[in-house]
This record gives sequence, structure tokens and C-alpha cells, in this order.
Amino acid sequence: MTEARETRSSRHAPRRQRRGLRWPSWMQRWPPPVRIGASVLAGVVLLGGVVAGTDIALSLGRIHPGVRIGEVPVGRMTVADATSAVAAHVARASEEPVSIQVEDATWTIAADDVALSVDATGLAGQAFEVGRGTFGEAVSQRARAIFGGMEVPLELDYADEALAGALDAIEAETTQPPIDAAVHVDGTQVTRTEPSDGLGIDREEAARAIIAAFVAEHRTVTLQLVSLAPEIDTAATEDAYQAALAMVSAPVSLYYEDKRWEVPAATIGEWVGFRRAETTSTPVLEAYIVSEEVSATILPMVAEVGRPAKDATFKASSGQVTIVPSEDGLAVDGESLTTRLETVLVRSSDRTAELTMRRVSPARTTEDAQAMGIKERIATFTTEYSPSNAPRVNNIHVLSDALNGTLIAPGEVFSFNGTIGQRTAAKGYQEANAIVGGKLVPQLGGGICQVGTTIFNTVFFSGLPVVERRNHSQYISSYPKGRDATVSWGGPDFKFKNDTDHWILVATSYSNSSVTISLYGTDPGYEVTYKTGDWTEVIAPPVREVKDATLPAGTKVIDERGVSGRTIVVTRTVTKGGSVVRTDTFKSVYRPVEEVVRVGTKPVPSETTTTPAP
Repeated sequence: MTEARETRSSRHAPRRQRRGLRWPSWMQRWPPPVRIGASVLAGVVLLGGVVAGTDIALSLGRIHPGVRIGEVPVGRMTVADATSAVAAHVARASEEPVSIQVEDATWTIAADDVALSVDATGLAGQAFEVGRGTFGEAVSQRARAIFGGMEVPLELDYADEALAGALDAIEAETTQPPIDAAVHVDGTQVTRTEPSDGLGIDREEAARAIIAAFVAEHRTVTLQLVSLAPEIDTAATEDAYQAALAMVSAPVSLYYEDKRWEVPAATIGEWVGFRRAETTSTPVLEAYIVSEEVSATILPMVAEVGRPAKDATFKASSGQVTIVPSEDGLAVDGESLTTRLETVLVRSSDRTAELTMRRVSPARTTEDAQAMGIKERIATFTTEYSPSNAPRVNNIHVLSDALNGTLIAPGEVFSFNGTIGQRTAAKGYQEANAIVGGKLVPQLGGGICQVGTTIFNTVFFSGLPVVERRNHSQYISSYPKGRDATVSWGGPDFKFKNDTDHWILVATSYSNSSVTISLYGTDPGYEVTYKTGDWTEVIAPPVREVKDATLPAGTKVIDERGVSGRTIVVTRTVTKGGSVVRTDTFKSVYRPVEEVVRVGTKPVPSETTTTPAP
């Protein structure tokens, strides 16, 4: 009995096990299909969690599998490794230049030409972030990467201006620019030209294709020419056309007070210009009056109603300097007149416009002149000359007039040649003797060294620093010993510096036998002493005898008197308040001048004795 119960118990055990797999009581109320679906879903979720967990574990600190940057697979790489891989790929791929072909023409562009580069670190960082967003986003991105791959675009950097320059070169040879519709005015005739399409490249598409080709397998970019439409069509010129017709339809009258002027319609045609108007989404052409053209026509015509502005000037006399006050000018306001004409000229009647005047300020006002500090004479010097040589006297006067009124700013270096300019006949200079190559020869502007020597001595006694000075090639006794100065255009110059804190005025005056140059400003307080050394290195002039058959033998006549060569040193000491400011040494070396003597060779007739005939 006992054994039989054990066997029965053993037979029924599996049935109790099956009862343990029954659905929970709360699910038993669901229909069988729902219970099965819920079970499958739970299994999928569980499996997804396991997979995701495994994937996370495998991608810890690395880029998710299946991610690539452009064509570079970087899955399971660290950011550093991905950076190196991308940089190496771009460097290798861009070694060869890219060819650009437009119809039959070809150009090449190297990576260096456009400063091609890549932010490999930034791209690697973007790849690392794939699958690391919110939970739902992360699962989606990781699944896509595993089953189909995910690409981070390989973006290249380049110099916009360099690529634009390359495209400009391509366009210069391939593009036929479109022609906008236009309006033209010739006198009173107004005509229009029709627009036409152009042909060129799509710059945006070309730039994209060229940069992409640097890392592509194929290195040739073929660009197709596309039609380029004009920006302004015929309809966009209608308003400008009608306005131009109105502008040249009749004369216009101008008036100011009791004066009137009439401008013919043909002249108005010269004022009309055309420009694009950007006030609408579609550009249009508009007619306008060109201010510069109006001024060029009207200002000379109405000059009688204006007056030029006068700068403040300085007047020096008898050691005193005064300021001649400035005066405002009055001129037609060309801008205002142009604005008024643009309204008046489109009328069919009442085509009159009043001139608007404006005040013209002088370049140097009285207040400006007062602030320059020119109030007293600093130094003056006079040299004398013979009034008998009229051309030489003329040149001295012309040059003095050109020099008079020169203003030298604080710190500025005065240049004789730079201030006077080239001496020409057009300026009034005449031919007079000048020393050239040690000889006196006629030269345009001869005598200017008289003025050069005078201003040098004025500066010498002012105490101002002398920057450049050269003595004459031969000694001229009418000038102070060792204190002459020669100047010539393209040759020696005379320069000095205004080392004071105020402006300096150069004032000149002259007569037929003397010239005076003075410097005015604010006295710097310099005291000048000087010492003239003895003549040294005296060299007798060479003598050249010239035979003259018209003179009796043994007779000698000096044609050109020689001058001895010699050297002298003048030392100038400038002090201020008892302290030495500067010590200057002016050394003058004069070459000897050949003496020319005519020697007679004409035979002297001998005396004969005649005996009277017996």
C-alpha cells in the first residue's frame, strides 16, 4: 500500500510543476493573444537592455562602432586616434591638385592655393557624441550605426578670398556677363538698349565641388556654364527713361537776386546720369543729376556772384610783422542746387531754380595765424650786387618773390630747391652768367646763388641748425669770406631746420642793387658768435697763353683773370642762456680758376735808313 502511494505521488509530480508555470492571476483575465504579446515585448526589452549594456561597455571612452567621418571609419577609436586618422586622410588625399575643366579650358588648384585645412579634433569630437544623447536618441543612433552606419560629414576649411580669386580667374576666361537694360542721353536724344543674357559658372556650386574634390577619388571637377540673367530688364528702366525725357525737354532758368542765367536742354543732357535703385526687391534704374557735372557747368557761369575765400597772411616791414586777416568766401552750393534741379527738371513748366549760396571758409583763418607764433624778427641779412646786369637782377627778383611768404612748421626742414622748384622761362627766369664747372657761362636762372647766399647768412645769424650747405667752386670776393652758398636744380641744395616750437616766416625785399631776407617767428633766444679763420692752402691760378696774331709780338693781354684756390673755415657757436646749444664748422674749399692771357705774335716792322740821292 505504501509503495503504491509512492508511485502515485511520483506520477502526479509533473502535473504540479505545470501548475507552477501558469499566468499570474492578474494576467489570466487577458485574452491569450494579449498575454503572448506582452511576454514577447518584455523579452525584447530585456534583450535590448542586455545588448545596450554590452554596447555601452564596449564603447566606453571610444567612438561608437559603425561611425565614420566622411569615408574614414572611426568606430571603436579614441578621439585622439580619430583625430590622427582624419588629419592623415586629408593630408594624403589633398597632396595632388584638383583640375577644373570648363568646356575646353583647364585650371589646376593646389590645396596650398586655398589654404586647405581640417578641424580633425572637432570632427572627432562630433563622432564621439554619436549615441551619447538622451536615452531614446542614444538607442536610435547606436542602432543605426550598428546596422547601417552613421556618417559625420567631413567638412574642410579654406580661405574664402583665395578660392574667390581662383574663381575670378576662371570667370575672366569663361564668363560672358549679362547686359542690363540701359538708358542713354546724347544732347536732347534719349534712347534705350535691350538687356541680354550672359553665360557663366555657378560660383556656389563650383566652390562646393572644388573643395569636395580635394578628398575625393576623382580629382577633376567639370563645371557647366549656366545662363546668367540680367538684373535690370526693360520694364525696370521705364521710370528712368520717362524722367530723362522730361529733364531734357526744355531749358532751365537759374537766378540769384536780380541776375538770371538760362541753361539749354542739350547742356542739361550732360548732367543726367543713371544708377541702380535698391529700394525694392527687384532693382530698377533711376535717372539723377550728377552733382559734379552741374558744378563744372554752373560754377564758371555764375562766378560773378561768388568770391573766393582769402587766407590770413603775414606782412613784414621794417622788422615788424602783422597779420592780414582772413576773409570768408561765397560760392554756389552745388549739392543743394543739384537736389533742387532734380525736382525742377522733371516739370513740364516753371523750370526755374534759385541758386543757393554757401560760405567758404579759408584754409588759414585769422585765429590760425595768431596761433602760429609769428610775431617778431629772428634774423635778417642783406647782400648787394651790380644793377648793370639786367637778366641777373631779374632772376634775383623773381626768385625772391617765389621765396617770400614761405612758412616753415615746427620741426620742418626747409629745402631751397624743394620750395622754389625748377627755374624755368615759364616762371620768368632769364639767362645770366652762372658758375658751371668752374667757368662763368650763360644759364637760365643765373644769379640765384645771390639769394642762396643771402638766406644762408640769415639762417647763420638766427642760430637755427643748418642741414645742408655747399660753397661755390671758386671764391667770389663780393660775398662774406667762407659764408657763400651755391644752389642749383638737381645739384647742391641749401637746407635748414626749424627747431623752435613755433612757425617761421621767410620774408624778402629787394632793390636793383640789394636783396634782404628775414626770418620771423618767436625768438628762440639764441646768441650767435663766430670766428673766420685765415686763408690756407692757397694755390696760384694756372696760366694759359693763347697766341694772337693781331697783337704785336711780345704784347700780353689778360682775357680772363685767374683766381687763386684757397681754403677757409668759419666756426659758429650758438648759445642760449649761457649754455652752448651747438657749434658748427663751415669749411669752404675753392678751386683755382685758370687765367687766360693772349700773347701777340704779329711781327714788328724793322726800321730802315734811306740815303738821299746825290
